[in-house]
Amino acid sequence: MLLQSLYGLKQASRVWNETIDKHLKSMGFEPADADPCVYTRGEGEDECIVCLYVDDMLIASRQKTVIASVKAGIAEKFRIKDLGRSRFILGIEIDYDMERRTLGISQKAYTESIIKKFAQENVKPCLTPLEPGVQLTKADEPQTEEDKAKMKSKPYRSLVGSLMYLACGTRPDISVAVAKLSRFLENPGEKRWDAGIKVVRYLLKTKDVGIVYDGLLVAQLEAYSDEDWAGNRDDRRSVSGMLLMLCGAPVVWRSTFQKTVALRVRLDATPA
Repeated sequence: MLLQSLYGLKQASRVWNETIDKHLKSMGFEPADADPCVYTRGEGEDECIVCLYVDDMLIASRQKTVIASVKAGIAEKFRIKDLGRSRFILGIEIDYDMERRTLGISQKAYTESIIKKFAQENVKPCLTPLEPGVQLTKADEPQTEEDKAKMKSKPYRSLVGSLMYLACGTRPDISVAVAKLSRFLENPGEKRWDAGIKVVRYLLKTKDVGIVYDGLLVAQLEAYSDEDWAGNRDDRRSVSGMLLMLCGAPVVWRSTFQKTVALRVRLDATPA
């Protein structure tokens, strides 16, 4: 019945989540406040973290015996397939260097699939995802039926969606560009399409770029933020950006519109 619910019925996701959530809690795990799909148990050397994505899981712990016991506990309830040490999940490649104590994540294969999908394999790469100071506004929208019909042949939504997954996964360097492109899904124009293709051409040059966490650094959280002023020419709203770093690499990043229109910007610096 569980397999039928998981793969065939509209309530599939809820049935499965309730089932695995109940079982993990029975094993002593508790969901994190920040992310209900991340479960933790224990402290120190015995701490274990389980990351859940539908019916895929990542299990992390300092002790192999802890990982083995968690696998055994899950296997008591479900039929599992143990793929060993994590190397690839959800389009994200995982690379370990035990000597240097680094952990890297990247999406090279996924990036190459985007480049191929939009036929940019043999073009000249770009050095930046967007031209400095470029403005994408409603004035660029197609005005005539002929222009609108022309844009229907361009898979703009597919382009933005493909880039969005990459920007959210391992490429914070394109997040601002993708955020700008995603504002115009309903009626994009040639200028926006060209801007999106420019991001793909940037990926052609930087497809090997990823995120590397350094285990030799102190695990201290660093936060950075910035904003422009009235950066959106259509409604004069400003854009805020934030970045959280841990072990020398980003863990959270975001580029969003402010909810209100700022009449002025004031920056106060307070010595630590």
